[in-house]
Amino acid sequence: MLITFVSLWLALAAVERPGSLAPVAPAHVVEGQRQRHVEGPARRGIHELEDPSGWPAEAAPAIGPVDAERFDAAVESLCGEVAPAAGLPAVARVVREVAAETKSDPFLLAALVYRESRCRPSLVSPAGIGILQIQPAMFAAAAELPFARRDLDRDRLLDPAHSLRVGAALLAMWETDHVAIDRALGSTPHRTAVAHFFWGDHVWGTTSEDRTLTARRRLLEAYANPPIAYQPSSLGLDIVSPLDGAPRLGTSGLGADREGGERSHRGVDIDATIGEPVRAVADGVVQFAGVDMPGDHPAIGLFPRQLRRWRNRDLGPGGFFVRIMHAGEVRSGYFHLNSFRVVAGQTVQAGQIIGSVGRTGVKVSGSHLHFEVHEDGELRDPARFLRAYVLPPDQTITHELAMAEKKQRLARVSRLRRHARIAAQHHLG
Repeated sequence: MLITFVSLWLALAAVERPGSLAPVAPAHVVEGQRQRHVEGPARRGIHELEDPSGWPAEAAPAIGPVDAERFDAAVESLCGEVAPAAGLPAVARVVREVAAETKSDPFLLAALVYRESRCRPSLVSPAGIGILQIQPAMFAAAAELPFARRDLDRDRLLDPAHSLRVGAALLAMWETDHVAIDRALGSTPHRTAVAHFFWGDHVWGTTSEDRTLTARRRLLEAYANPPIAYQPSSLGLDIVSPLDGAPRLGTSGLGADREGGERSHRGVDIDATIGEPVRAVADGVVQFAGVDMPGDHPAIGLFPRQLRRWRNRDLGPGGFFVRIMHAGEVRSGYFHLNSFRVVAGQTVQAGQIIGSVGRTGVKVSGSHLHFEVHEDGELRDPARFLRAYVLPPDQTITHELAMAEKKQRLARVSRLRRHARIAAQHHLG
């Protein structure tokens, strides 16, 4: 285990009141008794590390009470990216109070709230019910649970405090049992018991776990508010991460095929959620802020107030983007933004928020930050530039698939050229 969560059994056992959650003995593993229902075949996601042990160890759970004001501010900041501000103070408070009551990790609970319901306690969707999107149907009638079956009633799960208690009990259950469960059922390799919260006993992928732990790291950073820490880069420039909560996962690298090989990828894609702040990686001057246009049309510079009128137009593959010139003729680029808040000619500092993550210009993939870097006008590999903050995409399943597809394409092109040469020789003969 790279991360250990505090057991909740003693805390839950001490609560004796009508409707309280009561612990049971660790469940006997029966395949299919506790499994989330998902659309389509259950399979591993491609934007995942082939070997999850490549992730560094996560920070240990907070010990003792957290500072209420700082914790609530961190939660409200994170949730403010994806939910209306109204009601967020109550969300932050109930997460903190239930975490204290159940002796669980408040930063993990808050990260689950962010990932699962986007901080909306009344959300009901095919994925689940309430603030943690708990899916009652994932638990068969005979499944052993650390609470009474009635605690999965729809109306109860729409009470955020109750839903969080149920979620905390499930986390504790899987924390206790998940090693034995994984051995028995042969789950996809993953890092922690958190993966079971999304899948049930049999884990099929790690994307949700990865994104939850990323959100937890972001919360911990916002709570601690540490000073900016620079790291050296391959281009001799001290930099900071363009996204909070490092390390982040790079999902596609320089040179990968785009549009069936019609063009090559010019940067690194970093997995991210719409609305996340994007930061300047180093001090510099904004060279361009605007929109990529389709076809051969040149990009158009815009002011931030003009973005709304362009949002629903046909954009080029880069979408809204910003370029910044740094010392040593190094230029960084930030693409697919949902918004930006800088203008050409503006001086920016390392770590300053210049925009937010989006998927403008993207046709297929989910939200991410496309990051580019040039030196003296020449395109460089940004994965090397960001080595201190981004796990390289060549460790992902995505990379393996992309390389296999590229190999097939190049072999097909080679065959066609060979056949064309043979045909030409026969014609000349």
